[in-house]
Amino acid sequence: MPASLSTLMEEGRRAVLRPLAQASTLPPGFYTSPEIFEAERERVFRRNWVSVGRASEIPDAGDRFRIDVAGEPLLIVRGKDAQIRALSAVCRHRWMLLGEGAESAGTIACPYHKWTYALDGALMAAPLMDKAEGFERDACALPSFACEVWNGFIFVNLGGDAEPLAQALAPLAAEFAPWKMDELEIAGRVEFDQPYNWKVLADNFMEAYHHFAIHPETFEPNYPAAISRAEETNAPWAALRMPHKDGALSETLFQPLDGIPDGARRGFSVFNVYPSMLLAVLADSVIWYRMEIDSVDRFKLTIYLLVHPQALDVPDAEALKTFLREGAYAVHMEDIAACDGVQRGLMSGSARAGRLSHLEGAIHEHQKWLMAELARP
Repeated sequence: MPASLSTLMEEGRRAVLRPLAQASTLPPGFYTSPEIFEAERERVFRRNWVSVGRASEIPDAGDRFRIDVAGEPLLIVRGKDAQIRALSAVCRHRWMLLGEGAESAGTIACPYHKWTYALDGALMAAPLMDKAEGFERDACALPSFACEVWNGFIFVNLGGDAEPLAQALAPLAAEFAPWKMDELEIAGRVEFDQPYNWKVLADNFMEAYHHFAIHPETFEPNYPAAISRAEETNAPWAALRMPHKDGALSETLFQPLDGIPDGARRGFSVFNVYPSMLLAVLADSVIWYRMEIDSVDRFKLTIYLLVHPQALDVPDAEALKTFLREGAYAVHMEDIAACDGVQRGLMSGSARAGRLSHLEGAIHEHQKWLMAELARP
């Protein structure tokens, strides 16, 4: 019989809430339990800021894209006032989804009965509703959700009461400032449908312990597992530093900006901005893993490849973009083999929480934060 939510929470506390040298991973039920997943949706993803896109994807009034967050269908749209909003993508008439297939338009029209909304969500037209007694158009605006842009990334908070994003991430913004992230261009995307729990990927992303086994040719020769180090951030993010062997400068495809610190050119860093924003920050580019989490064992992954326009001022820039995209695909294909294997192992009746290496401190940081969020009333 599957363990209850309270039992799993107690097992999680015993495994995770201790010093790293004594800690274990979250128990397998945290990756396989529908009850845990529903608790995550309500207590983690609805309460916290979730990254959903780049402001540069919707540069003009009327530009929009669709995304679901914690089961909530959203339409991210730039208004005529240049403001980016997160609107409900559910028509106020009979719940038809809005924005499917549309990338830009001056209004938001429902394909079912042509109820039409302004870009700020106000209802503009409701055909043939003149005989509905007491019908109030003003009461039928699309609900909106808290939305902020940070370093060019669009974030949404469904609960509406999270700490202001800029305040929560101020130290991280200071570290990222030399990269001018709000100016980064999308140099490419790679998409995957992933049949495993979202935390399997988050765990994999935030440790280099697996480099010598999973990436023996792509990462381990230059970024050895043994010299990676996680930071104790005590903040709403985890950080993992991966120095280049012997402290040598990392080779780059593009031209790093003048302000990039020398230390950042002698390796690279990865971050998990909680709950699930995964970033790899290299000297010449930034790689963002965006997860659209559908269920306890499935999510859509979009890998964004971000480069500053000045960094693209190199010969054969288009060919280098293709090389970067192919490299990101190849590396993730290596990781898929590991993540798929972990998901299958999690389903075993003999699976138990596993002890953590000192190289897995960033996983420990994330899981401590996650346990605290799940326990919060």
